[in-house]
Amino acid sequence: MLFQTPLFFAFFTVFFGLYYLTRKHLRLQNILILIGSYVFYGAWDERFLVLIIASTATDYLAGLGAAGNKITNRQVGTALGYLFVGSFVALGAQWETSGQYFLAVMGLGAILVGIEFLSRRMDEAARRKFYVVSSVVINLSILGVFKYLNFFAESLVALGDTFGIGFSYVTLEIVLPVGISFYTFQTLSYTIDAYRGNLKPTDRFIELAAFVAFFPQLVAGPVERAAHLLPQFDRLRHLNWENIQTGAVLFAWGMFKKVVIADNIAPIANQAFADPSLMTAGQLFAGLLAFTFQIYCDFSGYSDMARGSARMLGFDLMLNFNLPYVSRTPSEFWRRWHISLSSWLRDYLYISLGGNRGGAIGTYRNLSLTMILGGLWHGASWTFVLWGTYHGLLLVIYRIFNIDDWLEGFKNRAMASRVAINGLLMAVMFGFTLIGWLIFRANDMASLGTYFIGLFGTEGWTDPSIVRVLHYIAPLVLVQIIQFRMRDLEFFWRVPKFIRLNLALAILYGLLFLPAVQTQAFIYFDF
Repeated sequence: MLFQTPLFFAFFTVFFGLYYLTRKHLRLQNILILIGSYVFYGAWDERFLVLIIASTATDYLAGLGAAGNKITNRQVGTALGYLFVGSFVALGAQWETSGQYFLAVMGLGAILVGIEFLSRRMDEAARRKFYVVSSVVINLSILGVFKYLNFFAESLVALGDTFGIGFSYVTLEIVLPVGISFYTFQTLSYTIDAYRGNLKPTDRFIELAAFVAFFPQLVAGPVERAAHLLPQFDRLRHLNWENIQTGAVLFAWGMFKKVVIADNIAPIANQAFADPSLMTAGQLFAGLLAFTFQIYCDFSGYSDMARGSARMLGFDLMLNFNLPYVSRTPSEFWRRWHISLSSWLRDYLYISLGGNRGGAIGTYRNLSLTMILGGLWHGASWTFVLWGTYHGLLLVIYRIFNIDDWLEGFKNRAMASRVAINGLLMAVMFGFTLIGWLIFRANDMASLGTYFIGLFGTEGWTDPSIVRVLHYIAPLVLVQIIQFRMRDLEFFWRVPKFIRLNLALAILYGLLFLPAVQTQAFIYFDF
């Protein structure tokens, strides 16, 4: 169920009407959110619901145990009942015809009972660690099977062939569940934060399940922290006109970025990356520039639509993008791009590896490992691993030369000097970002090399596809210049009413008359 489709608008209209009717009843609101979120997610494939139910049941118990609470029989029964009944309802008739579902659900239930049985023989410190480790193992095992099993098995076979070892492997027909990487990281952060004492885990299963499955941000983020989002399920959300207004405008702007900009320039990128050997240098540059803005408008557009729809319901989701293409350094880029993921990697991976506590060499190692694993999070491909390695290398190089610290000291220079050096650093960083997106988008290593070499040709630099890309991204560039100068991403509400009206009409005109002929799925749905 894509945000930009009539099906979602019909779904949200009905949901919002029911939500309005429950506006004075917190429990009913949360139950409605949970049911609506499962309907939203199950629209892709009802089998996916089993995985999110399994993750919720696991972390309900793990969060309580990791915080040092003794799990009661009632809590175990709640988790198991939800796991079994929820899976049965989600699968319907498929339950009878597919024994693997039955075995998987029963197996997880047995594991959860076993974890609880073993934990009762441990002291509190050991029990807390046992629960958080169990959560990490179960969640990453589910993610690993569905996302990485074939990749690592096929890589092992290829490595064996290189050394003359005849491994054999039959590729499994595994469907990648939409959004599995996002909600896996979200549930993991809940249990880890409970273990660290950063939040008090909830005993209310419905609220936790609604937090995990909250449909606006379920399939492509932001990857919310429980400390920020979960308490919002504990208080009544009063619908008000301001939230509805600002949420609707944010949703519309996100949709404009998606259907007017991203989807219209996607064919230019797709053509260039399909077979770079057939393209001129100008066409390759147009394709790379197109993808650079396609992925930004696609992903930030989704985040805006997620935040806008959540705001209309009375929720506040974290900011996920903050003008990343004006970054001057790699570290600034990652403070502005996919903020929810980059901060997750920092807090739960980089710091856990030791952060900057191991001296310069340890810091460089931890940065590199964090970015490599961050690249692998995006997909099971060596190009994603290389992309993460590349960004890790950029972070290390800039840190070696202390560019960020130097910029801090540069603030007191004359205005002209600051503008010149900031502009130069932005241009250099944007160039590095282009190379990164080339690695990210390439179909394989061979086509990556072909594409990169092809960019240095002399032909095709007057190709109309370059102008077409610039034409579509012009509104975005204009808006972001204003956002940057006003230091306000939602400046819309600060300008005079007649300007606001014209901006709204321009967005409406674009949505009605300029959307791409062919709707594209959101890029990050594959991650």
